[in-house]
Amino acid sequence: MKMNPWTLSVLLLLAGPLGADPDWHVEYPDSFCVVEGSTATIPCSFTHPAVHRRTSVVVERVVWCPDHKICHNPTPNVYDSSNLRADSRFQYLGDLAGNCTLKIIKTVKRDAATYRFRFVTKGDKYTGPRGVRVNVTDGEDVKVRSSVTDHVVKEGGQVTLTCTSACSFHQLDVLWYRNSHALLETGPALHLSSLTNNNAGDYTCSLDSSGQNTSAPWCLLVLVDEDGEDVKVRSSVTDHVVKEGGQVTLTCTSACSFHQLDVHWYRNGHALSEAGPALHLSSLTNNNTGNYTCSLDSSGQKTSAPWSLVVMEKKSGWRVTVPVVLVLLAVVLLLLAGLVFAKRRCTVNRKRWELQRKSAIQLSTSNAIPRGQPLDRNMRSSTARLFAEPNSSSDSSSSSSDDEIREH
Repeated sequence: MKMNPWTLSVLLLLAGPLGADPDWHVEYPDSFCVVEGSTATIPCSFTHPAVHRRTSVVVERVVWCPDHKICHNPTPNVYDSSNLRADSRFQYLGDLAGNCTLKIIKTVKRDAATYRFRFVTKGDKYTGPRGVRVNVTDGEDVKVRSSVTDHVVKEGGQVTLTCTSACSFHQLDVLWYRNSHALLETGPALHLSSLTNNNAGDYTCSLDSSGQNTSAPWCLLVLVDEDGEDVKVRSSVTDHVVKEGGQVTLTCTSACSFHQLDVHWYRNGHALSEAGPALHLSSLTNNNTGNYTCSLDSSGQKTSAPWSLVVMEKKSGWRVTVPVVLVLLAVVLLLLAGLVFAKRRCTVNRKRWELQRKSAIQLSTSNAIPRGQPLDRNMRSSTARLFAEPNSSSDSSSSSSDDEIREH
């Protein structure tokens, strides 16, 4: 069977010099995906007969190209060592001795392709036929996963945080942050050991320095001691005493945010049905009085110190209203009017008595009775009444006394 000369030439280009395989070889990673906007690294290595035979064969040119089986001129390429005008987003991290690693910076959707590597020596050339498939996806599902089931780790312990997404990260540049501050460690896994309270905080991972593809925060709490001082209850009021019918909001605070944590609330050691970082209490009664604590897990391992709430009941008594005030004011005015009237009447009676007294004195002076002559009974009684203190007797009695004095 005769082989077409064109077909034979293609096979020679793919495999390199005839009979040279396996001395001619390119090792690619498995196909993988990258998140759009991130930086991906394609690890790669190559060999040629000079490596095995220890002969002096020099590689003169290396090329990376997308979606082409031969990768020879004039095939479009993303990197060519002989072309200084190659795309700057594709950086060749390898050399001419056996390392053909390629980095793609800030990947875009059009970067999705099957990439192949080709190297050229002084007399031969070879393209790795298998290639590596790179897929570009959205970075919406970037998450931090932990080697522990709980967010609380004891002092001196260890934890491994892994940045995960819809595709693997072993070829990606992963950046790590604690409380939004960049860490020196990079890569898909972050190993933390010999933990102290300084390691507590919100951890996030990002696939690029711009923070465009950043995970939601994962909170790590380091249990320093058993008294729960790291977790505290804070109140919306400055005092522990709140009036009946009032309201108060208690907040569970710690070294990091709680939006991903299960916060449990207790009153006097009994679990409440409410959950979450904030506990809202309104229309307070005496039943709300007690010691409140919050915990970051149902086991109570990480529990705050108690915060005491005292509900002060309202004092019982008459409720002073506008009608009551008006009635009391009317009573006071009547009493004042009565006192004024009584005082006036008393003044009038006293003046009348003074006039009667003066009249009697004048009468007795004008009708002098000889010394030694006794007064009869009527005169004695009239004189006694005139000199007596005025009382509440009527005007008629006063006028009758005046008539008796005149007859005498």
